[in-house]
Amino acid sequence: MGDAQGTVSTAETSGWARIVTNVGAPWVLNAVVPVVFGAVRGDLWWSLFVSVMAGILPILMIVAMMARRSVGDVHVTNRDERTAVLGGIIALAVAALVIELAASAPTWIVAMTVAGVATIGLIGAITVLARWKISVHTAVAGAWIVLGVGFISPWALLAVPLAVLIGWSRLVLRDHTLNQALAGFALGAGVSWLALLLA
Repeated sequence: MGDAQGTVSTAETSGWARIVTNVGAPWVLNAVVPVVFGAVRGDLWWSLFVSVMAGILPILMIVAMMARRSVGDVHVTNRDERTAVLGGIIALAVAALVIELAASAPTWIVAMTVAGVATIGLIGAITVLARWKISVHTAVAGAWIVLGVGFISPWALLAVPLAVLIGWSRLVLRDHTLNQALAGFALGAGVSWLALLLA
């Protein structure tokens, strides 16, 4: 009886963790948060551009790679599959930055993309060189919180518990260690803070 209840409880916890991981996925945050920022700041078209380049196109790329069986799942949990995915996302981010600079996009839009390029570039380097699967989930969450503080309001810090929840989900699903989740958050937040200084 006790073992059965424990099994059900574990399954329920894993189920909730899966929901949080899916809702807090990098592509979801990258697709939604820029639009919210744009609505607040009055630059909706440019924020939609960031949403497409940082959120929509990356997930379409991953789904296409899944169809070709070069990637096992939408979160790319296998570290060895990450190199090609990260390379494609870096290429999209750099392309977005070039377009923004050429079209004289607002400074805050460029700063967001610079933060994205630097963050995903460092994650790629860590993945390839150190062969360490740092959490992209927590890196993206940390990045958006800091950018929210800088471009929207200090009230964005209220989202920190949500980032903690996302990190918790990655641990429960055993996709990352605690150090990988913490390192991801620190990297995303730190890089974004530097991008704010340059804005």
